Amino acid sequence: MATTGGIKPAGTTATAVGVAAARAEQGRLGEVRITAHSNMLYWWVVWAYGYVCAMATHINHVAVPLAGKTIKFYPSAWLGLSFLLLVLFVIVLTNVRARTAHTFLIAATLALIAIATDWAYGLNRLFTWVPELVVEMNLAFYMVFSTALMVLWFIVVFGIDSLTVWRFSSGQVMETHRLGQAAAHVYDTRGMLMRRLPGDFFRHKILGLGIVGLGTGDLVFRPAAPGAEPFILENVWKVNQKQKSIERLIISSGGTV
Repeated sequence: MATTGGIKPAGTTATAVGVAAARAEQGRLGEVRITAHSNMLYWWVVWAYGYVCAMATHINHVAVPLAGKTIKFYPSAWLGLSFLLLVLFVIVLTNVRARTAHTFLIAATLALIAIATDWAYGLNRLFTWVPELVVEMNLAFYMVFSTALMVLWFIVVFGIDSLTVWRFSSGQVMETHRLGQAAAHVYDTRGMLMRRLPGDFFRHKILGLGIVGLGTGDLVFRPAAPGAEPFILENVWKVNQKQKSIERLIISSGGTV
């Protein structure tokens, strides 16, 4: 009696090869994890510049005795003014969403106003109108403010923001929480649409370090399931690299980018 134990139907072999290829593709793509950050991510420039101001004050300062202590001030008030302007700059640009052209237009308008005012009246004369108004920041202020802000920045960016992680794999997207509920939402990537919102030059390129190849961005995902609402992941770090990896995962599962 002849046996055919070593012979398998051609259809079974083809199916096995297809499954193996799909698993190999999924293993190659792996899993992409994304953390959506708050606007606190962009405040690193404030505490970093605060330490620069502290160093400049320590190197070149005017000592003023006060309450039995020696208070160190920078000789020129422009150092403190530049720090204050930077804080206002970050507050506005991280809370007001504007296209790149609009951002440049606002910055150019403010620069022209400052140049015209200095040419017509002189910026120093503006301060003489209020002789009692003197704004100074000493060395201790720069150190205390910058250190406190830096500690808060690390807590928020690497602690609070990372409590919610979006895990993209071939076939699904899962919103996970490190504390409390493990998986809040699970979406099917089949038919899912993904697009990237227009970037802001100062927020994404400058403050997000996009000019050195890193950068941030906002990604919008629209699931194909009936009744499923789109979700936005804001201030994604290294957005170009993350976007390409997610595109491969979505395309491999039949989605659209």
